[in-house]
Amino acid sequence: MKKIMILMADRTGTGHKSSANAIEKRLKMMGYEVKQVNCFKLMGKAGRRLENCYIPLTTKHPYIWKVGYTISQMFTNTLHSIMYKHLKKTLLNELQDYKPDLIISVHGMFTKAVSKLLRVNNLKIPFMINAIDLINSPKVWRDKNADIMFLPTEKIKEQYIKLGFDEKKLVVSGFPIREDIIRPTVPKQITDKVNILMVNTSVNLKKNIKFAKEITKLDNANIKFVCGRDEKLYTRLLKEQEENKLPSTIKILGFVTNMNELLSECHILLTKAGPNMILEGTRNGSAVIVTGHIPGQEAKNYQYITENEYGLKCENPKKIYALVKNAIESGKINEFLTNAAHSKYNDGAIIIATVIDNYLKSDEIKA
Repeated sequence: MKKIMILMADRTGTGHKSSANAIEKRLKMMGYEVKQVNCFKLMGKAGRRLENCYIPLTTKHPYIWKVGYTISQMFTNTLHSIMYKHLKKTLLNELQDYKPDLIISVHGMFTKAVSKLLRVNNLKIPFMINAIDLINSPKVWRDKNADIMFLPTEKIKEQYIKLGFDEKKLVVSGFPIREDIIRPTVPKQITDKVNILMVNTSVNLKKNIKFAKEITKLDNANIKFVCGRDEKLYTRLLKEQEENKLPSTIKILGFVTNMNELLSECHILLTKAGPNMILEGTRNGSAVIVTGHIPGQEAKNYQYITENEYGLKCENPKKIYALVKNAIESGKINEFLTNAAHSKYNDGAIIIATVIDNYLKSDEIKA
């Protein structure tokens, strides 16, 4: 049985882990053995601290995060050199122990450092990269030494070709979405009440609360707010309800394991511009309203929604009630629901696993 190693992270946004899980499941269905490796953990204390600071920085200090992101864009090779220094022994040991037939990274930090490690140690292991940022793909993903680059959109592929990447190594795969997020056979219909799902609508605590209060002004709406791992937001929203500052008509949820069920009944998804969440929304046929973003790579992801007419952008809580109300009454939401039912770029796991399978089989033939 051939072995695949997926390089990922557990706590730097849901996209990396979700992508790794989706790819792993599809590869296992094809008969491969798969191992996920969190490279931050291989970096010791420094790596664990780096991984653990992601959520606090993006939720509490987003502009400090933006400074760090900007620096990474300016000094990308320096960043990869630092990563290589911290990974060259521990990741090599992991590779020698597991002996993978192929490596794929779903995290931008584990790209050039990994391909350098393979070259320095003369390891002839195919190395692939799955870039998961939709529109404004950070420079850290770019590695011309990778055997294949899986890209989320045609727009990103065009950027890479202009940068001198070999077009033969570029595959537009879309985003790897969990298979339990099911595409509807027909567009969703709003009959009696509109079902609204809110998932961490902003990186700002006060904005999240304001979005929740404004959206509850809607009549005939079932509203749920998923806070995920943001315990501070979860506690604060519950307190707002207890003090009658937030209507009891909105259901507050913490970390959930039934996102597929919540999305299946959802007509309108309000969420920040994380690619994983907005593409899970469109794959499930929901209209998506982008209500915020992490400064940096998420800034332009809303364009995927607006340009394809899957939904709208509204990052101002004061305007969200009027925008949603008007979109429902004008029939615009129904148009978004129809378009979302035929959305693209959200079957990535199938495409990626198929390409990997064909690649390894072609290597067998050549051998």
